[in-house]
Amino acid sequence: MIHFHDVGVRDRELIQRYTFPGDRRNCDLSFANIVSWRFLYDTQYAEVDGYLVFRFYTGRHLAYMLPIPKPVIQSDGSYVLPSEEATPTIILKLRDDAIAMGHPFLMIGVGHNMADILERHFPGMFSVKPERSFFDYIYLRDKLSTLSGKHLQSKRNHCNKFRSLYPDYVYRPLTKSLIPECLRLEEQWREATKGEATEAQDTELSEELRSMTRAFTLWDYIGCTGGTIYVGDRLVAFTFGCPINHDTFDVCVEKADVSYEGSFAIINQEFVRHLPPQYTYINREEDLGQEGLRRAKLSYKPKILLEKHSIMEKQPLREFEDPDRIKRETEALYRDTFHDSETFTQLYFSRCYQHERNIVSQLNGHVAAALQALPYRLRCDGCEAPTAYIYGVSVSKAFRRQHIGSSLMQQAHHTLFGQGYIFAVLIPAEPWLFDWYAAMGYTQIIRTVVPPENVSEMSFSDFDNWQHQHPCFLQQSEDSFTTAQADIRTEHYLPAAAPGMLRVINGKKALELFATRHPEYEGNLRVYNDKDIADNNIYFHISQGHVTRTDRPLPEARALTISELAAFVFSGEKPLMTLMMN
Repeated sequence: MIHFHDVGVRDRELIQRYTFPGDRRNCDLSFANIVSWRFLYDTQYAEVDGYLVFRFYTGRHLAYMLPIPKPVIQSDGSYVLPSEEATPTIILKLRDDAIAMGHPFLMIGVGHNMADILERHFPGMFSVKPERSFFDYIYLRDKLSTLSGKHLQSKRNHCNKFRSLYPDYVYRPLTKSLIPECLRLEEQWREATKGEATEAQDTELSEELRSMTRAFTLWDYIGCTGGTIYVGDRLVAFTFGCPINHDTFDVCVEKADVSYEGSFAIINQEFVRHLPPQYTYINREEDLGQEGLRRAKLSYKPKILLEKHSIMEKQPLREFEDPDRIKRETEALYRDTFHDSETFTQLYFSRCYQHERNIVSQLNGHVAAALQALPYRLRCDGCEAPTAYIYGVSVSKAFRRQHIGSSLMQQAHHTLFGQGYIFAVLIPAEPWLFDWYAAMGYTQIIRTVVPPENVSEMSFSDFDNWQHQHPCFLQQSEDSFTTAQADIRTEHYLPAAAPGMLRVINGKKALELFATRHPEYEGNLRVYNDKDIADNNIYFHISQGHVTRTDRPLPEARALTISELAAFVFSGEKPLMTLMMN
């Protein structure tokens, strides 16, 4: 299994060693895009046999970018690009990684030439689908700077009109000191276009704002270049972007005050004129299927309409279509790992195990690691939060110390986030596992308690009254309670008290639970370092029982790791649980 790393600003030099000398002009390879959009895609990277590979999530589906071969430097300082014929071997490794992560293989942003190579190497294995909404519009820099030719006459007219109306306009490079003004203009532009946007487009605009704010926050570290247009002392347009490779520049963002006629046309032209001369091509990204945006981009007469295809296996679910096999292999792995009594093991796999609760990593066509996420509800002061109990975490002996377990936990956290869970809890089976789980965001703020002495004979109604006496308690359902009773009766024991661990899965929903119970709290938080769920790494403002989130730095924000966030949410409280299968 491939060991991936979270993308951060520290990785700029490594990534650009692969992308800069190459000939790929895909806007997704702009370092600014890779970093500023990580909140949405959870992008990770790895180096595999001389290739750079990216793994990310689109929606809740794991996906990969086309592997990038490392250029070979020559004695004269020039570069030679390796043949793409070796790439299919790396793609098969990505395919195996996807299966290990519990997802059918999906690759996005693939050019038609690679689609042809894959068909030649693996005939009939993959389906190829062009994604027109994500084709990149690439222009010659000279054409955008001069707007020469009859086809661009209307664009020249817009620029000339702006110059005649505002002869005192000034172009200025976008520096950090101008970022607050750019954000104010973006708010003005968003307000002006708000009524025209559909709900889906409004979501896209909100995501774009978060990406833009992220880029501004990391301005000194991601290699962006930007430009602005001023009329008098008023900012009327701004733009910025980042190089993709040695000859192609990506324009990431462009905003303008539409009350100034020609403002979009003038910032487009002036910015390109002021870029370093090495950039022959300008990538102005995709149209996202928006007809108005498509017409606008086509009207500038792109030199290249960079095709992008998605690639999937024609039988994408064949590794997942045999739940009986997966259950047999999961149960065998469980027995080999935990050595529980046969009675308990049969009880657990007959009463608790369900295929949809089982999260597995499959390698070489077999289950190599597995865990089960059992559904519970954590009840605190009358509020209830969907909570998963993580149980049976096991890795085959043949695959230990290969990051399989940590990848399985990451897969579980992503799955739980998509399913709407707010917390995950577990009980480490051995002392050394407390540190292992702590590295994944878990913290010791929940513990198990001894149930009533006569619990094996209690009715669920009586037990339910007992568990509701505790202000913060992981609720047993009638079904899970009767299973626990069966375990106690057959194993002849009373569960003992033990420390457990809890992790926040959804930061915003966890804080909403806190704010509901503490409406008097006012303050700002910054959550960072959640390596599994990038969506949690953001600023939160809490006021009058409500929670809002933003990428914009908030004043006097208290910085919390994801484990510290759990301690904050339950500050002054002691979450409890009992009768857990362990």
